[in-house]
Amino acid sequence: MSCAACSARVEKAVSGVKGVSSCSVSLLTNSMGVEGTATAEDIIAAVRAAGYDASPKGRQEPIARKSADEDALRERETPVLKKRLIASLGFLIVLMYVSMGHMMWGWPLPGFFDGNHVAMGLLQMLLTIVIMVINQKFFISGFKSARLIWMRLSRWAQRRPSATARLRCLP
Repeated sequence: MSCAACSARVEKAVSGVKGVSSCSVSLLTNSMGVEGTATAEDIIAAVRAAGYDASPKGRQEPIARKSADEDALRERETPVLKKRLIASLGFLIVLMYVSMGHMMWGWPLPGFFDGNHVAMGLLQMLLTIVIMVINQKFFISGFKSARLIWMRLSRWAQRRPSATARLRCLP
């Protein structure tokens, strides 16, 4: 869970279980406290029905799975991300040198670029495309997230016309 709406959804689902007298979800500790006579299986089933996962406190299975996921991340993903970062920084430094170095700090450019704005533009475009290809996963997920946020905000504004209708200009 990552937001208050998620914790509220879980609290509501668990509070509806027969035998639960109170439920408290903590985002900070990623835990939930339940009081009542309901069984752990019923509570876990309610949490899973709400779209989340749960396990009784003290059970070692999630910790082992988490450490296995961390090991897999460390072994496979981290070296790939490091290589992409180093390659991106290398191309970015060259791009910034070519595009801004001669203007801001008076750094010299090869003589071929003197007065040849088409070559400068093509080189900058090529370097930008290389950087975007190296980081395409980042850009794709970023645009998907931005689109999702835009859609959610649009739906929210459509459902709440009174919130936008109250804004009036002062005479």
